[in-house]
Amino acid sequence: MASVVFYMEDGTTLVHKLENDVTTIGRHPDSDVVLTCPSSSGRHAVIKSSEQDVYVQDLGSSNGTRVNGAEIEEALLKDGDRVGFGDVQAVFYAGDAPSVLEEKPLATPRFSKSLPPPAPVNAEPPIAVSKPAGGRALSPVRRAYGKPATGSYPDTTESGCMTGIIVTSLFALAFVVGLAMRHSKEMNGNIITDTIDKLFGSMPKIKIERKEE
Repeated sequence: MASVVFYMEDGTTLVHKLENDVTTIGRHPDSDVVLTCPSSSGRHAVIKSSEQDVYVQDLGSSNGTRVNGAEIEEALLKDGDRVGFGDVQAVFYAGDAPSVLEEKPLATPRFSKSLPPPAPVNAEPPIAVSKPAGGRALSPVRRAYGKPATGSYPDTTESGCMTGIIVTSLFALAFVVGLAMRHSKEMNGNIITDTIDKLFGSMPKIKIERKEE
């Protein structure tokens, strides 16, 4: 019978056999597997079992559910997969868990959310499962660990200056066009030629005469 071994935050292990079609997991006391870790939600996830396959589904938990380090919404489990419910780690076995785990609790290193647990040997990425048509579409496997490295964002300083210059130029052009239209309407003339006439037409003409000796 398929089983899941939970590595609790106090260093003990809990072996849970998947005897029911649906196994609820979370901090709520009514859960089939009660997790006391603060990073686990009240109703964190469920494990659904059928005659052939076993799936794990996240229930919108705050800290997410991960399979082999990759955050999922719903995924098919394979023998040896590591499943994380917040900071609580677990290992899925397609059959009975190793007997040594049932006889003596084992301690396990705690993995932070930003550092996914090591995947078992020959492990493959989890298989994301889509919901039927009409339901909320599930995204593929999402990887979101930590912040991007420093310098990964493009420098927008230069583009910001260029945008300011373009906007200022457009305002200036609009002002000139508006002034020209107003002058044409009120004075019935061209603002450029009228300005030139005012500047150079009003200048006195100087006649230079050459005296003959």
